[in-house]
Amino acid sequence: MKKNILLFALALLPFLLFAQEEGSLTGTLTLYDSHSYQPFLVNSDGGWMEVRKVYKEDFNSILPPTAGTIRKWRVKTTYIDESGQNGQSTLQVKLRSVDNPGTVFTLPWTEKASRWQEKNSNWFIPLEDDGMILDNNGVLSVRLIAPPRSSAPGKIYKIELEAWDFPMDLEDLQSEKPQLQMAFSTPSELTIPRDNYRSPDSMETKENAVKFSLDFVQHNIDGNLPGFYKSLSENLKDLETGFSQSRYRIAPPASDLSAYSLADYKRSYRYHIYGYDEYSELFPQWFEEGRRWSPDSSCYLFLGTEVLPGQVDFMKGQNLVFMVRQEKGQWKIIALPE
Repeated sequence: MKKNILLFALALLPFLLFAQEEGSLTGTLTLYDSHSYQPFLVNSDGGWMEVRKVYKEDFNSILPPTAGTIRKWRVKTTYIDESGQNGQSTLQVKLRSVDNPGTVFTLPWTEKASRWQEKNSNWFIPLEDDGMILDNNGVLSVRLIAPPRSSAPGKIYKIELEAWDFPMDLEDLQSEKPQLQMAFSTPSELTIPRDNYRSPDSMETKENAVKFSLDFVQHNIDGNLPGFYKSLSENLKDLETGFSQSRYRIAPPASDLSAYSLADYKRSYRYHIYGYDEYSELFPQWFEEGRRWSPDSSCYLFLGTEVLPGQVDFMKGQNLVFMVRQEKGQWKIIALPE
């Protein structure tokens, strides 16, 4: 009998040890609930969309972290992503207040979704000792992200904010700022290495990036092949996969655009250039572990495919999404979608 008890205890030991390393759910706060009949509608063309106000008193039911633990937050979201055949897409949830520009939670990227989903986001670790994520009244916003040149709608049924407590280790004690850990198929202990990329952004640098990007658009419109290929880096990357690609495999627009000008493009399209902090939030999959190449703060993302109301899409999205960077003092296109 004693032998059987001993064997049973030994069999349980690994599970007991493992359980001690796991975090515990401390509290849950429902940020939004449609009660299954009136979902919040979101579209990838809409950018950040405000869902509702969030009040500091809402968090009173969540206790502070216990001694020897560290507080981590994540959101669990129930939604339908109707991206269909548009490729990868994801949903982001943001909590911001007057004193806080916003904590952004990213759900795992999905491929050709169009189905009911319940997914957990990345982890967020606040800096404050009390482990709280909001220090004042705030706003809950959501954003659906789809690939460039595509539009995807979605329906959000429920958003829950979860507070978890994990055993604190030395690495946690040495942290000097909040941590945002990226989401993949399941929440992973990874982060974008922002410390390694001190942003060199200046108004002049960004303006030069915009000017070069529009020059490249003009090369496409004018059919200026020497200017087109001279603009491409010799170390060109595939924006979607991070793999290298030959610049001579990049095709200029197939249609004759000689009837148009750069002024026509500016009148017909909304374009924007994004710095590192912006596109790393928009496209966190570009920083996944094992990726061959990831952009840094010297790179700028040009998105210029959005057709303005009442205008004609005469460029059909051709070469209007790309990343630029200075190489040896000259601006170059360093990445495009395949």
